[in-house]
Amino acid sequence: MSQARGTAGQRSRFCHLCGQGLAGRYYRYENGLVCCATCQATRPRCARCNLPLDDASLARAARGGEPRLCGDCWQSALRCDGCHRPIAGSWTTFEEMLQATPVRNFCEQCVRQQPRCDICRVPVGKGTKAEPDGLYRCERCMATMVREVTDAHKVYAEATERFARLVDAPLRQMPRLEVVSRREMGEVRRRYEQHLHLPSGEAPGTGSHHVLGFFVAAHGGSAIYVERRLPRQLLLGTLVHELAHAWQAEYAPGVRDPELCEGFAEWAAHGALVASGEQHMAVRATRRDDLYGRGLRRFLAAQRTGGRAKALALARGKA
Repeated sequence: MSQARGTAGQRSRFCHLCGQGLAGRYYRYENGLVCCATCQATRPRCARCNLPLDDASLARAARGGEPRLCGDCWQSALRCDGCHRPIAGSWTTFEEMLQATPVRNFCEQCVRQQPRCDICRVPVGKGTKAEPDGLYRCERCMATMVREVTDAHKVYAEATERFARLVDAPLRQMPRLEVVSRREMGEVRRRYEQHLHLPSGEAPGTGSHHVLGFFVAAHGGSAIYVERRLPRQLLLGTLVHELAHAWQAEYAPGVRDPELCEGFAEWAAHGALVASGEQHMAVRATRRDDLYGRGLRRFLAAQRTGGRAKALALARGKA
């Protein structure tokens, strides 16, 4: 903000910051602030516009532990979605898994110091307590979190219905649903990891991605394990993904190409999410640059050229 210098004349003038009468040189800013030479030289400055600060602004910053901002900047500054304080400097946004409207902004302090949401990886708000399993959820993920096992079964029923609309043959054996903790999921994965469709060069147990669901067919039965307390839309997509693995195990047991297996599962989840109005999560999956994203794009390309029949033929290893 530019400033103009002047000299006190016949009219009485007072400094807006210290209240003393102006004598000699003073400073006038574009917003109308007038300050004496002493305040100009000694007053702390606004962290955004560099304006000398009045006592009220300094008291507000000290009281709330906020950056020092003038009144105008305090009103207009972005608020951090973690600590809800005004942001004086740079901020960070994240490509979030769930619907990102509005976009959330986080100050440098929250990015550096706050625990991260286990789902979307954004900093959680100050005072947020860990879940019973020791993990954290941000406000947005907690808003739709499926807390009860009975509610998870309701989402499973919806996932089953949506998956059935995507395929050309029904599942002959419906996997039972097991809702487990993160620790229990790890134990299940270690127990059955020899059955995983692993990317080339990835050894069992070394996958770096967060496993939310896991399909197991053993001892004449099958089960889908899913991590508890997931946001509803994420749970829906995960369940459809695992149902696709169950379908391939029945109709295309010889298909072992990881890209075909995970691509088909992602294609099914993508279709179910789009049908349920979760376009953000569905589109986000298409931008992934890993096995899952590559496989999904392969199936979407097949669907564009030959419809759903061609995508299902690809899933059966016949395209």
